[in-house]
Amino acid sequence: MKRLLCVLSAALMLMSAQTDSYAQMSDNMLSDADKEAGWKLLFDGRSLLGWNPRGGGAEWSVEDGTITAVAVRGPSYIGSTQEFADFTLKADFWTDEGHNSGIFVRGPANPGARVGQFSFYEINIADTHRSGFTTGSIVDKKVFEPAPTTAGKWNTIEIVANGRDLSVTLNGEKGLEIKDSTHYSGVIALQVFGEGRVRFKNIKIMEIK
Repeated sequence: MKRLLCVLSAALMLMSAQTDSYAQMSDNMLSDADKEAGWKLLFDGRSLLGWNPRGGGAEWSVEDGTITAVAVRGPSYIGSTQEFADFTLKADFWTDEGHNSGIFVRGPANPGARVGQFSFYEINIADTHRSGFTTGSIVDKKVFEPAPTTAGKWNTIEIVANGRDLSVTLNGEKGLEIKDSTHYSGVIALQVFGEGRVRFKNIKIMEIK
């Protein structure tokens, strides 16, 4: 019996490793159906091509097929070189406990321009935040409800911006819809802040014509 349990345990470990390996191989790729639907990758999984630092002391890099950075004093950002108006944006993210990250959309392309909730729409990634705008919320606009728990695991976020209509879906649950006319087009920016590391992968966009 003991030997059988050891064999079963080894088999389960092998299956888990194979599953993880397959998942990594399929990351940062588009299926034929994705391409047919009009999705485009914003991150190739190997380089920071198409992205520029936007201020702060953190160093952005590519590790294990992710865009990643470790928080330093103050926030740091990296932004897309392309601008978008109406779109559906999807990304997978991972943060350590105590992290305060975010995805910023429709902001100024000028690398010297300030990144923040006043120049962009800021979709927060922070499970605990003193402002109350926790993960999935659009800062200073509306809170994502119910408040999710995302730290320490992979999550999928979907942001739709179509004219004045914006929505945020997290792990398949839509928790926020607003109408707002503050920003109509611009670049996308990622933030590292708070504590520990943030990782992003499978960043893709489908423009709404």
